[in-house]
Amino acid sequence: MKKVIVACGTGMATSSMIAEKVRQVLEDNEVEYTLSQAQLSELDMYKEADLFVTAMRVEEDYGVPMVVGTPFLVGIGEAEAAAKIIEILKN
Repeated sequence: MKKVIVACGTGMATSSMIAEKVRQVLEDNEVEYTLSQAQLSELDMYKEADLFVTAMRVEEDYGVPMVVGTPFLVGIGEAEAAAKIIEILKN
């Protein structure tokens, strides 16, 4: 079971939109997962996660693979972001 954290500034609106797209990607690729939403400022509490998907680029290294989820908001680069998520979680 892979643990995915989707984070944005407040942990609500933007992360909800990204989370729906990420759920679809994971289900389409038959990845068993749990998905939680969080604020960017809370990421240090989730160091046991398998992946962070964030609403913006984050410079801090939490020791967890990270994918910027903005393509899921704007519709440009979604396939590349989805492929990166699957590559990280299937390893």
